[in-house]
Amino acid sequence: MTFVGWTEVRVVVDDVFEIESDCRTCGSSDLLPVLDLGDQPPANSLRSDPAEDLVAVPLNLVFCGKCRVPQLTATVDPVELFARYVWVTGTAQATRAYSHTFRDQIVTAHGDAGDAKRFLVEVASNDGTFLRRFQESGWKVLGVDPAQNIVDEAVTSGVPTRCDFFDLGVAEEIEREHGLADVVVARNVIPHAKAIRSIMEGIAALIGDRGIAAIEFHSANRIVEELHYDSIYHEHLFYFSLTTLSALCERYGLLAFDVFDSPISGGSRVLLLSFGEREETEALRSALAEEAESGVCDYGTWTRFGEASKCHAAALAEAVRELAVTGPVVGYGASARSSTMMNFAGINVDEVVAVIDQNPGKQGLYTPGTDIPIVSRAEGLSMLGDDGGVLLLAWNFADEILEGLRADGIRCDVLVPLPGDMRTIREGDEWRS
Repeated sequence: MTFVGWTEVRVVVDDVFEIESDCRTCGSSDLLPVLDLGDQPPANSLRSDPAEDLVAVPLNLVFCGKCRVPQLTATVDPVELFARYVWVTGTAQATRAYSHTFRDQIVTAHGDAGDAKRFLVEVASNDGTFLRRFQESGWKVLGVDPAQNIVDEAVTSGVPTRCDFFDLGVAEEIEREHGLADVVVARNVIPHAKAIRSIMEGIAALIGDRGIAAIEFHSANRIVEELHYDSIYHEHLFYFSLTTLSALCERYGLLAFDVFDSPISGGSRVLLLSFGEREETEALRSALAEEAESGVCDYGTWTRFGEASKCHAAALAEAVRELAVTGPVVGYGASARSSTMMNFAGINVDEVVAVIDQNPGKQGLYTPGTDIPIVSRAEGLSMLGDDGGVLLLAWNFADEILEGLRADGIRCDVLVPLPGDMRTIREGDEWRS
């Protein structure tokens, strides 16, 4: 397959990915360049041998001039990305804490069901962390997730989970077996979805005319305002605003009626929808007005974001090189977003000796494209010595991580790359994001 792009011809030589020439949501060919982060391996393609070959896939963000949805040009085969997954929802304490808040918000939005046992389906449910909260409240739950290793973990912990890619066909099978759902939850999955139309059809079919849907997404406003270019990786095909996601959902008969904020990914939102019209809340009206004023749906906003991202990555690379002169630098957080950041900035094992990650499934592996060993927290901190420094790649968990480092007596400099301008936290500095 050959695609004539904006400045060059790209030829797909591997079955792992393909290049899209039209908008994934509206079909327009009016795709405008925003930010080319270069050819990078898929961000979660961790491996045990750094000599193992990885496919380099174009990581190129464009903007649809018609429906105004920023999106990637490359589509990686979903089986390659999600059939075996390394991100586990329950790893971070902050995420576990938020799962209680999320449950309470959804219960309130759904309303009182009397004595009826309510039924909730979660799309891309991962290890079932969020479903457990609803189980604790007496709800019947079902997760759907394509990663067999994660599904096995969820089922073992007592969360009913089906191993599958959710779509209209799966939704119809669930309805035949369990009936319509009172709530369908899709947390941080709609922006990932190659088969977005079938997934939206499936959500609409499964809630019928009495249920509600809750779609969580990384806010485009926050991405632009705080330079979250590290959130651009091959799993994230779309970068929705509240305005563009509401418009997409409306095509499938799903009407937005409320929104609430989420701390996930450094700043997300949860959009609540129903089939029948419900009165829009003041929170939704205010959020939509805020977006209109911010210009997040304007192409110029995104081109400025692209230029600012390039400048930030160059400055970050220089700061890490300077930090490495005085002692070993250890990264903290082998997330997908850290892969984008380090590959784009050109930071690799020459500057960062190891990356700490508290997920045992990642330890002993190597970061994709940058070949840095991933180690346990204890092992990584022991590498710092007296003159080392920490590159806080998981900056979206900065409060939790910094508090833990200082509590353990780690007094070295901590370089926090985002949000916005990078900063160095030194011993004695006050910090609160």
